[in-house]
Amino acid sequence: MAVSLPNVSSTSGTLNAPGIGSGLDVKGLISQLMTLEQKPITALDKQEAGFQSKLSSLGSVKGALATLQSAAQGLVTAGASTYSASVSDAAVLSATAANGAIAGNYNVSIDGSKLAQGQKLVAPGSASTNAAIGNGVSSTLTISFGTITGGPAINGQYSSAGFTDNPDKEPTSLTIDSTNNSLAGIRDAINAASAGVRASIINDGSGTPYRLALAANDTGTSNGMRLSVTGDTTLASVLSYDPAAQAQNFNETQAAQNAQFSVDGVAITSATNSVTDAIPGVTLRLASKAGLSTVTVAVQLDNGKLNSAISSLVNAYNSVNSTIAVATAKGAVMQGEGGVLTLQQQVRSVLGSTQRTGGAYTIFSQLGISFQKDGSLKLDSAKLGAALSASASDVATLVAAIGTALNTAATNMLGKAGPLSSRTDGINRSIRDIGSRRLHLQGRLAVIQQHYQTQFSALDTLMSSMSKTSTFLEQQLANLPGSSTSSKG
Repeated sequence: MAVSLPNVSSTSGTLNAPGIGSGLDVKGLISQLMTLEQKPITALDKQEAGFQSKLSSLGSVKGALATLQSAAQGLVTAGASTYSASVSDAAVLSATAANGAIAGNYNVSIDGSKLAQGQKLVAPGSASTNAAIGNGVSSTLTISFGTITGGPAINGQYSSAGFTDNPDKEPTSLTIDSTNNSLAGIRDAINAASAGVRASIINDGSGTPYRLALAANDTGTSNGMRLSVTGDTTLASVLSYDPAAQAQNFNETQAAQNAQFSVDGVAITSATNSVTDAIPGVTLRLASKAGLSTVTVAVQLDNGKLNSAISSLVNAYNSVNSTIAVATAKGAVMQGEGGVLTLQQQVRSVLGSTQRTGGAYTIFSQLGISFQKDGSLKLDSAKLGAALSASASDVATLVAAIGTALNTAATNMLGKAGPLSSRTDGINRSIRDIGSRRLHLQGRLAVIQQHYQTQFSALDTLMSSMSKTSTFLEQQLANLPGSSTSSKG
């Protein structure tokens, strides 16, 4: 028997060649038998490939929906800001405008030395950052904020000043003891306490170079610092700072200060350099250009933001529509997948919904955004332009409402508890189950192949033995008197 078949390697490493004694094609026979035995694994491989294709399609749908969600968020942002602001000198300030702004030009005058700033303090120098300060008895350092009156400080020290606590900030207390009563330990304790103060150590290069420096996180005159210590008197002599008392163990290197500027000649003060209420609907961010400067802030209606955001949404939705159509088409791996088609219907429902805006526009079709026969969206730019010209604020309100609703829907679809994640998890569980079944079958096939090899090895031995016996008998018969072979001799 001579049959040529593809090679199937033995798991035991034996009997991979034709029978030595019998000429029996053991390798070919086992190959044919194992090909049949492997059909269940082939079926599992095919099933897994189908699941992997579904995962890929689901990934495409999720990616398209994520892009749609980003476009929805862009709608919300554009709807909240239909105005833009520009400035004549960006080195002095920058400006952004939101809904509620009033178109026009505003003159802002500011001196670069009068920006809002936080207080900074520096202690006298120490020889070491790790040497203990005091006897290590447990002490309490309390940091408070408030307004210092009676300044300015002379050579870093206040004289006859007052201190009024900031009612909006609670004092912060932290413990200093033998575990952290060094300069480095105190620095780290202050920073870890999130007390509204940033502590650092500056090396000034002198014989006692290490100086503890404190900087208030928040700007403005109401955020001056006061430090008090109860417990170790040596520690108190180093860390106490009260601008209204003699205990000023730090020098002030920068005073707490409000920003001072004017808008169209009206004087304004602000605790921060980001000012939101000086010009209606406009945020000013003051910069630090030296000297006195006057900058023109131009506020104008900006329909480009809405146009761009709406176009992006239409493109993103059309991508979702085509992606789902391809994934669920006849013959596709997700043909008729109800869950995915439901997502498409939900998105369409949001985009076609009526919103209670209180304005002139309540549905997207009024802005020239409509569904086509194939389920895609089409934007009529002329109709949108007319709506913007009639009432940009009403367009913005509707756009923001649709964007918010769509963003919420997309969050639910894409979230961990959403249908896409649930379906993906289900497919992954099926793939893992196939992997377990495949391992079980592979183990079983190894046993079966070894069984075949044992059986055919025995058969080969038997047939070899029978062949030898047959040859021997033939020889004996040939030597018998009267045999044809013997007569010829």
